[in-house]
Amino acid sequence: MSTARVVIVGGGFAGLSAAYELMKRGVTPLLLEAEDRAGGRGKGERVDGFSLDMGAFVFTSTYDTAFRICEELGLPLVPSTMKFGHYREGRWVTTTPDQSPWNWIRHFRTAITMGFLSPAGMRSSYQVIRQIRREAEYLSFAGDSPLAEIDDDESFGDYLDRVGVPDNLRVTLKGPLDMILGDPEPAGQALMRAYIGETMLHEGRVYMPERGIGSLSAALADACAEAIRVNTPVRRIVVADGRVTGVVVDGETIEAAAVICAVPGTKVPDLIPDLPEETRRALGTVSYSTGCRVVIGLDHPPLPPGWHGALYPEDDDTPLLLDRSVFLPDTAPPGKGLLDLLIGRDRAKELIPLGDEEIKRELLGAARRKAPPGSALPDDDEGLFYRVYRWDEALCMGEPGMLAAMAKIPGQLAGRIDNLFLAGDYMGVPSVNGALSSGERAATEVADLLASRTRQAAPPS
Repeated sequence: MSTARVVIVGGGFAGLSAAYELMKRGVTPLLLEAEDRAGGRGKGERVDGFSLDMGAFVFTSTYDTAFRICEELGLPLVPSTMKFGHYREGRWVTTTPDQSPWNWIRHFRTAITMGFLSPAGMRSSYQVIRQIRREAEYLSFAGDSPLAEIDDDESFGDYLDRVGVPDNLRVTLKGPLDMILGDPEPAGQALMRAYIGETMLHEGRVYMPERGIGSLSAALADACAEAIRVNTPVRRIVVADGRVTGVVVDGETIEAAAVICAVPGTKVPDLIPDLPEETRRALGTVSYSTGCRVVIGLDHPPLPPGWHGALYPEDDDTPLLLDRSVFLPDTAPPGKGLLDLLIGRDRAKELIPLGDEEIKRELLGAARRKAPPGSALPDDDEGLFYRVYRWDEALCMGEPGMLAAMAKIPGQLAGRIDNLFLAGDYMGVPSVNGALSSGERAATEVADLLASRTRQAAPPS
């Protein structure tokens, strides 16, 4: 048995955030990461002067915890308002999130194509926008977001039916979610409307560290390096007599004064067999999308001038295209381009078992068949390099009511397993910011628990 300590299981954004917060408070935990380096779905890579993001790639306007940690770690943020091309009804239209009357007039044809200007479209879009503005305080990805308070049993698909959104506008509202998350209609209406609200309420303003989100996970891992042990998968978290006593790894049982479990919500029940039954049921509402991503380094920009990306919301086989070097120039050497191809849905599940070269060929071929006008997409054998990233569990979606169910878990554990804390994107508003905030919150609770024990053990003066 090693000396009792705080153990963090999992080195993604939630685990790193927890370790970072504890170390700021003078507590050095032991963070156990199964892979060969920490970072989880926020990892990045450096290849020949390019900075690649393997998973997460954007912060929205309400990522308060992420912004603060970036500032503390000296990572400048680059703001951007995204311009996208949309392939709709056999032709390309472009959009910006600007909701001014002049922008609507300037993009009149686009508004027709996207379904906003039909009688049913105008009526239902007015209802959607009015409700989003009325609930603006809830539809936030901030660390203290009250989004769970408006999470109920209604799915996003049922919400669109209730509001009477016509098919053409339905594609517009759920298209970007569909391409990245998979079908958003079975997911909870609150979370899906929060995604839409981030665009409508903040005019699509997004932020990224100048070398990508992978630079944040790397900076956190560097800040917590003395606490991290990699290549150490945890097999079980041991609970006895109403408290966690340790964690089991290969060949060792590590005694723990407290444990922060920071793995995806779907993996928690297998790690902790002794969870309260209501907590186990709540975790059963958590689900994740499947994602596949190809990143190609180029000696030229791949998309039309000024475009950040291209969307194919009517097509299940064509990936979302991004040129990250447009809004993050420091991710590519001068004059170079960085093409990301991202796909979710059932198509990602079909691609993941294939080899890297075949996945690249499939996604590039689909994109070239409907290439944006003025683009320069590479042929199969072109490019300075490429990387393929597969995610069986990419973005947290969840069933209707998931957020409300997660909000009850701390109360369910209190008094039953007092020194166990769960952290992850599913324990906040699912996002990078939710993961960071939940890790920070768990660390604060652990620090308070340790301080309380110290006071109780102190001899009377």
